[in-house]
Amino acid sequence: MWLSEDEYIALKTQAKNCGLSQQKYLRFLINNIRPKEQPPMQFFDVLKELRQINVNMNQIAMRANTMNFIDAPFYRDCNRKLQEAVGKIMDAVY
Repeated sequence: MWLSEDEYIALKTQAKNCGLSQQKYLRFLINNIRPKEQPPMQFFDVLKELRQINVNMNQIAMRANTMNFIDAPFYRDCNRKLQEAVGKIMDAVY
């Protein structure tokens, strides 16, 4: 396959932005899969924080359940919403 210099630079840049080799990037395109660019590092920092919040919520729930003073349906609803938010973030990126 022959590419002009501009086309080659575009291919090289787009593959790099997706974290793929040029060959793998082209294979995706041939199979009608448009690779997404890798998210910025801040995305992973935020995702890590969201996961830690989830861990904390689970710890709080376990302690509260042993002491009988938490509104369990409210907690489950909050936890569900957090999981959905993480899922939406992941879907947007991958």
